[in-house]
Amino acid sequence: MDFYQGKVLRLDLTSGTSAVEPLNMEWAQKYIGGKGLLLRYLWEEVPPQVDPWAPENPIILMTGPFAGTNVTTSSRLVVGCKSPITGIYTDSYVGGSFAPEIKFAGYDAVIITGQAPEPVVVTIKDDLVSFLPVGPYKGMATSKVEAALRADFDKNAKVLSIGPAGEAEIPWACISTDQYHKAGRGGHGALMGRKGLKAIAVRGTGSVKVGDAREFLADLYRIHKDYILTEDNLWANEEGTPVLTQIMSDAGVLPTRNWSTGTFEDTEKINSDAFQKIKTKNRACYQCAIACRQWHEAGGVVGEGPEYETIALCGSNCGVSDIEALMKFNQECDELGMDTISCGAVVALAMDLTEQGVKDFGLRFGEAEGYLKAPQLIARREGIGAELALGTRALATKYGHPELSFEVKNLELPGYDPRGSFGMSLSYSTSDRGGCHMRSYPIADEVMSGTLPPDTMEGKAKYNIDGQHYSSMKYTGIWCDFWAIDLDQMSQLMKHVWQRDVTEEELTAVGERVWNLGRLFNLREGVEPDDLPIKLYAAEHAHTEGASAGRAIGVEAFRKASLEYYTLRGWDENGVPGEEKLAELGVDVRL
Repeated sequence: MDFYQGKVLRLDLTSGTSAVEPLNMEWAQKYIGGKGLLLRYLWEEVPPQVDPWAPENPIILMTGPFAGTNVTTSSRLVVGCKSPITGIYTDSYVGGSFAPEIKFAGYDAVIITGQAPEPVVVTIKDDLVSFLPVGPYKGMATSKVEAALRADFDKNAKVLSIGPAGEAEIPWACISTDQYHKAGRGGHGALMGRKGLKAIAVRGTGSVKVGDAREFLADLYRIHKDYILTEDNLWANEEGTPVLTQIMSDAGVLPTRNWSTGTFEDTEKINSDAFQKIKTKNRACYQCAIACRQWHEAGGVVGEGPEYETIALCGSNCGVSDIEALMKFNQECDELGMDTISCGAVVALAMDLTEQGVKDFGLRFGEAEGYLKAPQLIARREGIGAELALGTRALATKYGHPELSFEVKNLELPGYDPRGSFGMSLSYSTSDRGGCHMRSYPIADEVMSGTLPPDTMEGKAKYNIDGQHYSSMKYTGIWCDFWAIDLDQMSQLMKHVWQRDVTEEELTAVGERVWNLGRLFNLREGVEPDDLPIKLYAAEHAHTEGASAGRAIGVEAFRKASLEYYTLRGWDENGVPGEEKLAELGVDVRL
């Protein structure tokens, strides 16, 4: 079976048994792989309205059709579940080499169910699956457990693991692979900890069939030459996402001191130029020609990152301009297995509450000592960490200031303030996994290219819809965001999977089908209204300094654009997809 292995591996942690079943190829035809196929399986596997912490809530690891081939950036894995943070659909994408290894072992997906009576690790070598007591791996940091499992199981194994934060069920705990690669958002690591699964180590000795290999490789050579090794993608190799830091601060959209302003006065200390001075090399994911992973060294900290979102939420948003402290904070989160966006956000909130005299957490903007202690305290739920582990919404509400929590559907927002990029307001509010910039990205044209006015909602509903369809299709691939792949290039690759010519319109329809399926899943599970923190669009909360000073979306304009978004989608005024739209798209489930 070309591109697909045709098998799904089930791991039942309750019984400590595994089983193999055929991949549903009818679903694969409609939803391809990655996000699309993940959602279709989640619809069937997640009992409606199930408690997200319950053993019945599965974690699904899904590959894309090109994992294990030479298609650049497509070695990514998507991890999905009903989020223990938001209570709705969540997915998180992680690079490295785990997804190809799953394919080489003979599987397109792994479905993890149940809850182990005692913590375990799982080893997979082709068709041999073993459930082992966690033993010495308990409590290990992510890099240490990976190294230990390779030493004990197979030196060439690829490892997916949680750190101490996942074992402690910190809500924003993430899943790690290849040490620096994180499935970061949505709390998958926390759910993995609840299930008693410390790690999965996999070693595959098989291969992936690609049909006419000569024709496929000829197309890949041409695509690499014409579309990948080009100026459009060089930024990712040369500077990576830190290049965004100065751009966003200059535009007044860089979250600073718990979103109190959009411009950081010490940006030059943590911008791309600052990181270039301590950069030592680049690294790449499996079969990736872009090699975007920036390797830095400062103050005894050596490793990949931090990426822009970490710089924004753990740097400027905490008032921290000490690059060594920022790298150390990022390293602590990586080793503990915590999402840096949520971790930086809750630390910044604690700083804000302290400085406003609401509650003294011993944390202040810009002061590194307490800031650097926070990740360990959170992961152990010790001292102030016991309260910070609540997350921003619960912590802010506990102390009577819910307006100081910047999240959507209980997922903390990433590094773009919509007061300086109005289109991002709809990107956040309508995202299918809560506060997220990975579904549509108006910032690209409102700030980076300057081709769209950033201070109007005009046309932003359609812009976000188009972006959501594109990203949904892209994540079926699963192609990385750092490849500026377009629908024409996707069609040149998908013709090998579908064994026929593929139109851009067909791929857009897949993206829209996937988006509507995600909406149905969230409605079934009780999604919160599509809204933003009021401070991010009400006129009385406009910034008073920087390039975005005085700008305000306005409550009426935001509501009007939200309704326009629903109308253009063929949904009713409550955001429920209409029967006509679902039939048109061939969505094969209903509420």
